[in-house]
Amino acid sequence: MKSLISSLKVLLFAIIVLINFQNSYGQYQERSYDVKCGAVSGTEFGRSITNRIDDGYAIAGYSYNPLCGIGPFDWLFLKVRSTGVHESVRMIGTTFDDKCYSLVQTLNDSGYVLAGNMYDASKQRATFVKLDKSSALSYSKRLDDPNNSQYMQVILDPNKNLGFTGWDEKNLGDRLRNKLLVSQYDQLGVRNWIYRYNSYVSSSIESGSTEEAYSICFQSAGTSYGVAARTNYFSATAGIWDIMVVKLSYTGSVIWNKVYRFNFPSSSFYPSTEPRKIIPMSDGGFVVVGFTNAYVQSEKDIIVFRVNASGGLMWSRTYGSTAFIEEGNSIVLDGSHLVVTGSRRRSTTSNNALLMKIPVTGGAPIWTRIWDATTPEADAGFDLVKSNVSVPDGYAITGETYRGTNSFDPFLWRTNVNGIIPSTNCQDSTVLQIYNNPHKIDSMILIKWKLGDKQWTPGIVTPGMNTKTICLGPADSPTGMQEDNINDITEFNLNQNYPNPFNPSTTIKYDVPEEAFVTIKIFDVAGKEIFTLVNENKSYGRYEIEFSGADLSTGVYYYRLTAGNFTEIRKMILLK
Repeated sequence: MKSLISSLKVLLFAIIVLINFQNSYGQYQERSYDVKCGAVSGTEFGRSITNRIDDGYAIAGYSYNPLCGIGPFDWLFLKVRSTGVHESVRMIGTTFDDKCYSLVQTLNDSGYVLAGNMYDASKQRATFVKLDKSSALSYSKRLDDPNNSQYMQVILDPNKNLGFTGWDEKNLGDRLRNKLLVSQYDQLGVRNWIYRYNSYVSSSIESGSTEEAYSICFQSAGTSYGVAARTNYFSATAGIWDIMVVKLSYTGSVIWNKVYRFNFPSSSFYPSTEPRKIIPMSDGGFVVVGFTNAYVQSEKDIIVFRVNASGGLMWSRTYGSTAFIEEGNSIVLDGSHLVVTGSRRRSTTSNNALLMKIPVTGGAPIWTRIWDATTPEADAGFDLVKSNVSVPDGYAITGETYRGTNSFDPFLWRTNVNGIIPSTNCQDSTVLQIYNNPHKIDSMILIKWKLGDKQWTPGIVTPGMNTKTICLGPADSPTGMQEDNINDITEFNLNQNYPNPFNPSTTIKYDVPEEAFVTIKIFDVAGKEIFTLVNENKSYGRYEIEFSGADLSTGVYYYRLTAGNFTEIRKMILLK
């Protein structure tokens, strides 16, 4: 009997390992997620996506369902397996309209932090919510200010601090104007600082302009932040914007701020340009994506530009087509390329979700993909990540899709490195024109004002969920890896290890664009350093190193490359 029990235990363990191994390979796919309350579908919007530590993805956004919702709109949190099938779903909020725009997963406890706005005392409040790894509510905090406010993004830096940005309303005599809002917390929700940045015409005259931040990034651990906002300081007109980038110290002080005015002056109209995402670059500068009507007032084109560590404009490009409306909503750095997601449509047709890859130098697109335009639908990409669920590398995008079901749903669009779902006709290719943008750079006076916070408890419910398959490709496999090009290295880059999962050895590749002191360290799931693979000066080149987990236990591990101001972390899975 003991022998039989022992054999069954071994068999059960083998099955569990096999299931985990199979699940670790993500599916190339398009899927959507419909919140169901009985037979009634909700209307949901995906706004943020992240790779999960425990494999798969997490998606955040907001949902409307009159049957099981807490209020008209509630925050939506969705955990998705690497296969694309949903694992769990939560709706969080108050009895008013509440919207979530961003999320991250914390490293100390594998929980999640979501950011957006909720209502309290009939005011919209900048709010963040912490969920534990089982999706239960841990705590929530909101801005303690009498006027309206909102968070648009949350990030987690290597120091394990959370950075938030958005806007806070300020009284200016008989007027109310939104002003830049940035805060920093530790992973336990303890406030380090919160500041509103008031704009001034002179040291004593406050500006009546509006500044609203959409995105924040850390430049390097414990050093500085970059914030992208829209402002009408120079247009002096409601709804007509310029892009402002602010570099902040790690303690919230303004290092510099620049306002980028593209294609100005125009002979017929003042163009409006808005940012949506900012990411750090290894030289201390930033890349920003958004959209502009600088060339045709009634249209929009995607705009991408790069600034150096002092805010100087290195290049600025606009991507679009005549008689189309294109918007850029998110961007990631992938080695020597930038990958953008957004949407594209004619003025009389519905959106198509868009994915575009361009050189890091801002040249013409390598490729541009849209969802199959022959299928009646309305889709838009709002956020993306370099997928580290499996090999080979690729991209995971979320946004919203409307497919003739009388409601929007969030989606997962998982492609390979070429932006396609292999062996399918799930996407079309298109061509976008490229323009070099005339520009003018200005600045304004920003003075920080200290604010406080308040802890409170929103409602949380667990609705039903239906995963819908829109298009299904093969599972990830090691085939189709891109060939190395030693002459194409312009940025530091850390590749996904291969194979992954592995037993007992795996290979890690990385790029060094210039001579630098490079370290690669291995950490366990608790963040404890367990091994140093590289700790020396490296010259220009593409490198690979083998790591053996022969002395380690089955589990999730992390490897981190650090070179100067550049830091990148990836996940790997050891299965024995």
